[in-house]
Amino acid sequence: MLCYFGERGRLPQKRRTQLKADDEIYEKLNGEFDRVYAEVQSLRVNQHVFWEVQEIIRNNPNLRKPSTFYGWMGNMYAAAMAAAVRRLVDQTRGTVSFVRLLEQVKAKPECVSREAYKKRCTDPNLPPAYVDEDYDRLVGLGMPHPDPLTIADEIREVKKRTERLRRFVNEHVAHAALQQEKTLPTFQDLDDAIDTLEALAKRYLHLFRGVALSSALPTWQYDWKEIFRYPWIAGD
Repeated sequence: MLCYFGERGRLPQKRRTQLKADDEIYEKLNGEFDRVYAEVQSLRVNQHVFWEVQEIIRNNPNLRKPSTFYGWMGNMYAAAMAAAVRRLVDQTRGTVSFVRLLEQVKAKPECVSREAYKKRCTDPNLPPAYVDEDYDRLVGLGMPHPDPLTIADEIREVKKRTERLRRFVNEHVAHAALQQEKTLPTFQDLDDAIDTLEALAKRYLHLFRGVALSSALPTWQYDWKEIFRYPWIAGD
């Protein structure tokens, strides 16, 4: 780091200006990431609840019978979740989305550089070399910042995993296209898209804030399934 310092240990003006600009970009993107992460976490919560309810139905013979309610639940889940995925990959100017956030990081990876990461991760209880080694694991050995080519690969992958859902929303949910895709996405397509988005969200949470999570799914502080332990129609 000594190469950055000029006379009397002060950063040269150009370098100070650059660091300030990178910090400003980081603050902007960090604020956008709040919204992106909340959307991804909501996807994981809704996915978890939906499949847990399906398991409740499967495990109770009294519930295993045709019902308009099941069709309604599945249709609402598919449409709402696909629309949420589409928002996260939206590239419309003036919107906040995961893809647009990644594009901005790709254009300015210095905003989440190793130097910035070390400055933001200042836990005194960590061993001296821990933050550098953590960044190595996250970005690459000795890398000063994320490789824009790696970020480009991430963008391509998330677009690939979500493309069928994006088309479904455009043709069936947000609009009624004259020419509609005949093969509709499956629940597995939706789960795969959520898995991809969650993996990226965890990576960028780590990169932006030094927080490493095994899952975006929160821990409930109450039994959300309790409502299913009572008859739903009073008096029967």
